[in-house]
Amino acid sequence: MKPEASNLLLDLISHAEAISLLWQIGAIALAMLLAWLLDAFFKKRLTSAHQTVAIKSVKRVAFPVFALLGVLMARSAFIRLDRPVTLLRLAIPLLLSLAAIRLMVYVMHKVFPNSTKLKSWELGISGVIWLALALHITGLLNAVLDAMADMNFNFGHQSVSLLIILQGILSIAVTVIAALWLGRFLETRIMRMEEIDTSSRVLLTKIVRGSLLVVSVLVALSLVGIDIRVLSVFGGALGVGLGFGLQRIASNYICGFILLLDKSIRLGDLITLDNRYGTVTRLTGRYMVLRGQDGAESLIPNETAITSTLINHSFTDRNMSLKITLQVGYSSPMDVAMQIMLDAATAHKRVLVDPKPTVSLTEFADSGITLELSVWIADPEVSQTALRSEINLAIWREFQRAKIEIPFPQREVRILNA
Repeated sequence: MKPEASNLLLDLISHAEAISLLWQIGAIALAMLLAWLLDAFFKKRLTSAHQTVAIKSVKRVAFPVFALLGVLMARSAFIRLDRPVTLLRLAIPLLLSLAAIRLMVYVMHKVFPNSTKLKSWELGISGVIWLALALHITGLLNAVLDAMADMNFNFGHQSVSLLIILQGILSIAVTVIAALWLGRFLETRIMRMEEIDTSSRVLLTKIVRGSLLVVSVLVALSLVGIDIRVLSVFGGALGVGLGFGLQRIASNYICGFILLLDKSIRLGDLITLDNRYGTVTRLTGRYMVLRGQDGAESLIPNETAITSTLINHSFTDRNMSLKITLQVGYSSPMDVAMQIMLDAATAHKRVLVDPKPTVSLTEFADSGITLELSVWIADPEVSQTALRSEINLAIWREFQRAKIEIPFPQREVRILNA
């Protein structure tokens, strides 16, 4: 049995002397005022250049921590002066709870920034912390823990209590959330390293995050007292599961790491895969996100990129050739028509000067002469339809001024024996 905890409320009531309470209230008020001043000074000195994840997390708990330090110093002084400290003892867990809630809420916002259930989680965390605080203040915390420890049952040859289960859930939750927060912090730092290739950065962040999650779970199980060697049974079951029903899932994850290691696909690459054309905007362990020029996003499994033919239009060079074909009449001046097409392409801001645009006579067709304009662009991810339209309109206007005919199919019908 644990030693009986003191009831802070009963101690406060039994030592409720007006003068001693006023002195303690004054000490708490002074500590809060100094904490507020220090917090304001701390935030003012930090410029936008110092707003890192670690600094922001410290700022969240700066006020309650400063106030807690002030209350602890006041309690030490009151004890030396042989004065009652019951109200100061009550303020300490309150400030600790406030700091814990602020820190946990901030970490949850960083780990799950777009979660729709974040508000519910915040209320749940605050409720658990305030409930534990209420039980501690009233002296019932040890009694509740002892009751939960007595509620046990046998799990095989192991005796498991409700208290052990609760400790395991809390340990895993805290360590996993801490690992996710640390992984996000390291991911931000790694992705800012411009000297490292994008694919290497993505691969490194995934390895770091996965390693942190595994370590956090192992640490949590060790804290609860579970022998990690029992996980070998789970590992064997997982291997059997991979062999029978999870081959495709495992293959997608392995293929994802292969793509990142061989650097055949990088963020921002323009590719054609599985009859889809677009820009790679995201690489995950299981799939890649391919954004088309119409805004549609396709989630393609990584295995498809390994087993299918993939066209990477920007693997070694982002420059891309674009061809525009049209016909002119046989009576039109070819040199003037070809020069108009060259001028229209050269005048467009998206068309590269080197390699320069070219016009070729490709065919003597039934209705006219076929001319092909070839241009190079450096931004193939931008709409190519708009580029074609603008160049075609410029050519059409100049053809109208030069009276160059664009032929269309004509048919002659003869009626015999009319």
